[in-house]
Amino acid sequence: MKIAYVLSQNKGGLPHYAAELANAVADHADVAVFKPVKTSADEVFADDVTTVDVFDTMNISIPDMYNLDFDVANNLKGLLSYRNLKRVREFDPDVIHDPTDFFPQVKFFTKFHHLDDQYPFVVTYHEVPPSLTSLTNPLGTLEELLNVVIPDADIDRIIVHSDQQRTAFARRLRRGGIDVIPHGVYDFFTDYDYEERPEEPYTVLFFGNIFPGKGLDVLAEAIELASREVPDIRLVIAGDGPLSERTQQFIERADDERFEVHNYFLPNERVGEFFSRAALVALPYREESGDGTKGHSGALSTAHSFGKPVVATRTGDFPAQVEDTDSGLVVPPEDPTALAGAIVSLLEDDGKSEKMAANSHRQAERLSWANVAERHIDVYEAAIEAHRATGGR
Repeated sequence: MKIAYVLSQNKGGLPHYAAELANAVADHADVAVFKPVKTSADEVFADDVTTVDVFDTMNISIPDMYNLDFDVANNLKGLLSYRNLKRVREFDPDVIHDPTDFFPQVKFFTKFHHLDDQYPFVVTYHEVPPSLTSLTNPLGTLEELLNVVIPDADIDRIIVHSDQQRTAFARRLRRGGIDVIPHGVYDFFTDYDYEERPEEPYTVLFFGNIFPGKGLDVLAEAIELASREVPDIRLVIAGDGPLSERTQQFIERADDERFEVHNYFLPNERVGEFFSRAALVALPYREESGDGTKGHSGALSTAHSFGKPVVATRTGDFPAQVEDTDSGLVVPPEDPTALAGAIVSLLEDDGKSEKMAANSHRQAERLSWANVAERHIDVYEAAIEAHRATGGR
């Protein structure tokens, strides 16, 4: 079997996801990844994965957009470079798979070149897009508006990460052929020769892109509340994106080293350094309105790979991935008091923290990319059958 992956982002978690998936599937199939010239995961791809640099790089990630840090001319050039998607035909795959959310430029040139007619097509959605009337995620709403204008592609199978997502997609699209495959664990970060630091007993880590939906301001307030019971608590913020005014107020109000801020995209080789220091990882995400639901989090996957307990909010698939596996605690979203209480309870109870850390590590074993790859092969075979049934080759 020959699988062509389409990677449409050059930085952030999606390139890492595509690289890990391609590496694992390469044990079962001939794999080629069609990608931007430079990505944050270039050094992650295995030697037996063929990478084809066909797209120009762009700076339209979520942090870029919220920072208003983007070059319009460069991005237009980058978007137009997706006409090179036709080069997938040179590989002549059995299946084309976009594991990176099927952004509008990929959808447009897929239809323009009739690739969905010629080949079985699979798309992975990491979150259900918000409705066009959503005000909580304006960037996602803009993306959905573009998708409405672009003709729909003929997708043979859709992959999501949770049953909640599948239900939302089935309701919105009124279709079947939606498979649930959990997000694999980002264990490649542990392979780097990073500076492993001793675990700091009162350090909480927030890791990943920063934007309003991540709830960093709620976590900052929770840390202030928690400091009344745990004076030595420290929040390490490691990620790219603008800090809200409210978050900055909590940081400025602290007259000690309670907040440590690394406001940039963390290089792969430094991720292990930050996770090794953390006593726990916090995921204070806000609840999304409408059908927009996250299926998983790369930060959660990374926490599992380092065997760290987690405090998360009751959003998306966190209850199933954290609470049901006893790898952490789950609290209501946008409730700094409850969040502070959960953080304090873990920091002050070594037995509970150690048990949840062990369960977090077990999650890493259960969500190995080897297991994830085998399930993808089954989906690809189903996509081939579905494409034939509808008149494909």
